[in-house]
Amino acid sequence: MANLSAISIILEPLARYYDDPTTVEMRINRPKTVVVDRRGVGKVLLEAPELTVARIEDLCKALANHTGVRFDPDEAPKLSCVIPEAKHRFECLVGASVQSGISLAIRCKHPFTPTWEQVGVGPELLEYLEEVMKSERNLIVSGATNTGKTTLLNKLLEFLSNNRRVVAVEDTPELHIDRFWDGVGLIAAREESTSSGMVTWRELYDHQMRITPDSVLFGEISTQNAFAALGALNSGITGFACTIHAESPIQVLKRKFVQNVAWAGHQMADIPEFLAELVDVIVQIKRDASGFRRITDIYEPRNKHWIMRDGELHLQRPVLLHGVKEEGR
Repeated sequence: MANLSAISIILEPLARYYDDPTTVEMRINRPKTVVVDRRGVGKVLLEAPELTVARIEDLCKALANHTGVRFDPDEAPKLSCVIPEAKHRFECLVGASVQSGISLAIRCKHPFTPTWEQVGVGPELLEYLEEVMKSERNLIVSGATNTGKTTLLNKLLEFLSNNRRVVAVEDTPELHIDRFWDGVGLIAAREESTSSGMVTWRELYDHQMRITPDSVLFGEISTQNAFAALGALNSGITGFACTIHAESPIQVLKRKFVQNVAWAGHQMADIPEFLAELVDVIVQIKRDASGFRRITDIYEPRNKHWIMRDGELHLQRPVLLHGVKEEGR
């Protein structure tokens, strides 16, 4: 394996774009150009004559070698990994499956914790979200790609006590669980067949159910882990939380889990009804043109009630918390 300093040197043509702490994501959609998406600025297109397909393939080979995954432009043209030290998500596909010959995206993980005001949360809604977390309700954070779903979930985790038995299951560690001294983070193999010493989502599901969790956290729901997440919800636990790609809370209930489970080849009937019975709260977050994120919708499936819809609060009615309706929320 190349050492880290060598990798840093090799990646420098990309790092000059993603090292900027305001960079949310950088993309290459065709050779010799870069799209940089910066917080507060939005997207800009830049010329990058040195970033040819051949150069990108060389960068991918070095990065794959360092991270211990396979990449070959002819036989394994897709690379998914994490950039060393920076922890940015790296995703690249080259070859005949891309019209331009290359599709690359680096989703940056620069330290940035927005205030509650920056995500559109005032005192009344903040009180509601805190109670959701402390009362161990089952929660899903929904949003499109790169809308800050994980950042929002990490902010919500701040409401939990340090001594809570938190078990997080991810394929890329992004949830902030270090302060939970009785917590543990589990990492799933990205592929079913692996020689890396890692185990699959199904094996991790069996393990997490046997180690007495107070809260079970999944990372982003995908075709690989949707069935395991549904299994966790059906186990009788409380304090479940995850993120998912969806444009609305209704899509979460009626489409996204159904699609992910079906694409993975599993069979499960009545998933929307199942979710409506077991999920307490769905929080929708969206990203505006300037790169900032806002909570726009909050839906309670069990109560069939919108706490927030299109940015407007509906907290006047009794809200079910701790299994008891509390007046005056």
